[in-house]
Amino acid sequence: MSQQIPDQQGGIVIVNVPNPAVGTDIVYAIPLRVRWAIRSVQATLTTAIGGVNRVPELLFMWAGIEMIRITASQLLAPAGTFIFGWHEGEAAQVVVGQTSRVASLPSRYLLRAGTGIQTLTTGLAPGDQWSLISVVAEEWIEP
Repeated sequence: MSQQIPDQQGGIVIVNVPNPAVGTDIVYAIPLRVRWAIRSVQATLTTAIGGVNRVPELLFMWAGIEMIRITASQLLAPAGTFIFGWHEGEAAQVVVGQTSRVASLPSRYLLRAGTGIQTLTTGLAPGDQWSLISVVAEEWIEP
């Protein structure tokens, strides 16, 4: 049955991921007994006053091995609020003067249960906060 999964249409799930502690990155694992094709990851980063510019990256990790790393398209200054959207099939976009950033996810990339979805933010300050985190995925239940 597992071999047939990519040929079948999965159900769409939307997961609201709990906020991590202040000053830490997002870490979330795909639940047991499912496979996901990530359609979208969206989150808001509020940066504290001071420190260096931040550079957020989205990573997919399996057993400590980095499978994919997607870097944000622009440096983030201290003391701001920025909305990130990593979306399947979208071209990277930054609109000058806006606080939203869009980056592309690979199409139909299947991830197994236990795969980590996380951020790695270079320059993350102790007062920075990730929030409003959501993941949209196509899901298949393992037999």
